[in-house]
Amino acid sequence: MLSKTNGILFEHPPRSVTAPKRLSVFTRSDQPPLMRLTERDKRILEAIHAYDGILADYQIQRLFFTGRTQMQTRTRLLYQHGYLARPDRRHRALLPSMVYWLGERGAAYVAGLDGQSIQEFTYRREPRWQQVEHDLAVNDVRIALTQACVRHPHLLLEEWLPQSEFWAHPDRVEYTDLTGKRLARRVRPDGYCVILSGDRRFRLLWEIDRSTEDNPRFVREKVLPGIAYIRNPAYVARFGHPSGLWLIVTTSERRLRNMKRQTEQAAGDNAHLFYFTTIEQIAADTVLSAPIWRRGGGEAPTTLLAV
Repeated sequence: MLSKTNGILFEHPPRSVTAPKRLSVFTRSDQPPLMRLTERDKRILEAIHAYDGILADYQIQRLFFTGRTQMQTRTRLLYQHGYLARPDRRHRALLPSMVYWLGERGAAYVAGLDGQSIQEFTYRREPRWQQVEHDLAVNDVRIALTQACVRHPHLLLEEWLPQSEFWAHPDRVEYTDLTGKRLARRVRPDGYCVILSGDRRFRLLWEIDRSTEDNPRFVREKVLPGIAYIRNPAYVARFGHPSGLWLIVTTSERRLRNMKRQTEQAAGDNAHLFYFTTIEQIAADTVLSAPIWRRGGGEAPTTLLAV
């Protein structure tokens, strides 16, 4: 600021301006800044509920924002006003990314879309802390698949059932293990989707493997029940058709090869029902149309769909 005295210009320091109080990452303010719930805010709340109740900050950015700063500003406001919840300092230190789930006001909004009160609305009130990285990996796959279908106008992601549906309402199958013993198991894939291409429907069951199970257990608890499930009347009753493919997304090429080999040994002629890839190869431009998949019983990498 300049002033003039006796014909001489003097420069004065600017008047002090009180900077807006910075919002805390881990606690809500008693007086948060004013905000109006926008259409994008509403879609964020709906998406978090649809994605099994949790999204990471980078996933929210991928779905709704072009810049990280804008995403952080908006999610922080939604948190401060009780629409979103996020981890405390202790839990955040254990996670690879900031995550969000519905706060009470956000749950009330989503519940109201179906004419429900928050008391009768079922939603995730807190993450399953031991499963967060797995849940985020499932979301990564689903987001890539959704964006891939958008890029190919003749494809439609007709349906996605999240893993919570299978935990709430699992199907039970009976099968014979490799020793000839008769067993029964509830089948709970990490996701199920239907992709419509012209007049064809592709039914895909997803399993995200994060190396928490040894290969024999994977065969015993996933492969053999998975084959029985597709052939089971419960599957047909639920999905309307006795067809489907199991898509296994794992952590490394080495683990992929081991899982594929043991699946082929256990599944025999049914090995073709299983496709394998690694999480690092999954992206919107690869998941459907790039040769990133290894089909059971085959050698050469292949695409999932001919698009």
